[in-house]
Amino acid sequence: LPVIVANSAIVSRHCKIGSGTIIMHQAFVNANSIIGENCIVNSKALVEHDCIIGNNCHISTGTKINGNVSIGNNCFVGSNSSFVNGITISENVFLGINSLVSKSIKEQGMFVGNPIRKIK
Repeated sequence: LPVIVANSAIVSRHCKIGSGTIIMHQAFVNANSIIGENCIVNSKALVEHDCIIGNNCHISTGTKINGNVSIGNNCFVGSNSSFVNGITISENVFLGINSLVSKSIKEQGMFVGNPIRKIK
């Protein structure tokens, strides 16, 4: 499958984007980041330097993922969520809208809030 990058997106030439992934309008993917296969980096999302996004992930509109963050496979990140530098998110995690992710999440499940808490 092709990689699709909107004309208004900014994607560093020093990152890797997996097949079937789409980078939407005004999204920004910085140097040394890796975006897996079949992902969506939606409009105005920011993926900073040295991040790893697994396969089959949706990074929703306006999300800010700071440097050195690792997100596992099959994750959904709700709009306007923010991530502190250097944390790790397990596979199969759902993060609700406006979540503040300030600590690593080591188990699958649904998390929401500011600060983030597990609900399911």
